[in-house]
Amino acid sequence: MMTNTIQKWYAKMLVSLNNQKGAQAIEWIALAGVILAVFASIQLFFKGDDAVGSAVSNTLSKIIEGIGGGE
Repeated sequence: MMTNTIQKWYAKMLVSLNNQKGAQAIEWIALAGVILAVFASIQLFFKGDDAVGSAVSNTLSKIIEGIGGGE
C-alpha cells in the first residue's frame, strides 16, 4: 500500500518536472521577443539618426567583447 502511494507521487512529480522544462523554454522565447520588440521600437524611434545607432552599436559591441573575453 505504501509503496504504491509513493510510486504514484513519484510519477506525478516526474510529469510536473517535465512540464516545467517546456514552460521555461516558453519563458526564454518570450524574453527574446521582448528584447527584439525593444530594439525594434528604438530603431523606429531614432530612424534616420545615425549618431544614436552608432552609439548603441558601439555599446553593444563593447558589452559582447567584455563577455567573450575581448578577442
